[in-house]
Amino acid sequence: MYITKTLGRYNFASNDKQWCVQMRMPDGKGLSEMWPEDEEPDIEGLPPSKVLDLIEERLKAYLFHSGRDEMLARIAAYREQAEQLDDAWARLQIASYERMVDSLKPYLITESDAA
Repeated sequence: MYITKTLGRYNFASNDKQWCVQMRMPDGKGLSEMWPEDEEPDIEGLPPSKVLDLIEERLKAYLFHSGRDEMLARIAAYREQAEQLDDAWARLQIASYERMVDSLKPYLITESDAA
């Protein structure tokens, strides 16, 4: 499972850029939603359950969306697994940060180096 946010042109009939938040779920399916460039969604450090909230809120804000019912049903199904999704996400984040810490340790000045 992973969560991304990218800025790009997703409508070939327009030069406007949009933010796309995507979630690739453990079942291999994805969820995504768009925001205008000037309404960048803040997903930094958010677990999957909170990103689902953002996507659902955005989806419900549309007057018309052809796939709304299907997406809301998928969101509801993922909510049933929210604790497991958040746990898996947190474990991946911790492992990633631990690798980052390990890769930075060689650059630290130790007491013996400072003397």
